[in-house]
Amino acid sequence: MADKNQRKKRRDDYTPPPRSRSDLAREREWERERQRAALPPLPQRRLIATVLAIAALCGGGFLFFLLPSQERVADLREHGVLVLAEVTSVTTNKYGEVGNVGVRFSGPGGQVETELVEWGGKLPDGLRQGAQVPVTYAPEDPNLVMTTAWVQDPPGMTLPMIIALLLAPLALLAGVLMTVRRRKLLKEYARLAPA
Repeated sequence: MADKNQRKKRRDDYTPPPRSRSDLAREREWERERQRAALPPLPQRRLIATVLAIAALCGGGFLFFLLPSQERVADLREHGVLVLAEVTSVTTNKYGEVGNVGVRFSGPGGQVETELVEWGGKLPDGLRQGAQVPVTYAPEDPNLVMTTAWVQDPPGMTLPMIIALLLAPLALLAGVLMTVRRRKLLKEYARLAPA
């Protein structure tokens, strides 16, 4: 029995032989490959560029709606002529929103029939055909006409302006976050690259 106990002890004391450098290097490489495979995919440059372009377009869209409208209002306040106009036509889309509003008034060269100019992508609500509405027009260009109420007190923000203003910073933030994530992942890929 003593022999059996001695044999058992010998088996318990067994230590595997040292591994070769090539085996250790291969195991390290397999571990790197496993970690590299577990990394999320890189955000593509095209996607980042597209998101940043959308941010720029939304910012430009906001300015597109805001600046010309403010310029028209400032021009009409300074040089505009106030008259009473008759609403000749009002179109609406399938959602009931006002489309084009046609008006007729006496201008510098006789009767002028034109459409009201929008403010920031919006036309005044509540106008119906045949109604009389005070308008202000530019004497040098009678087609530039807005309701007098909007010339005196233009709407603060319109729906297109709000949408563009909300989307621009969100798209910019998304583009910046994707860029930062891409840089971190590239560093991680470089760290796990084969030696």
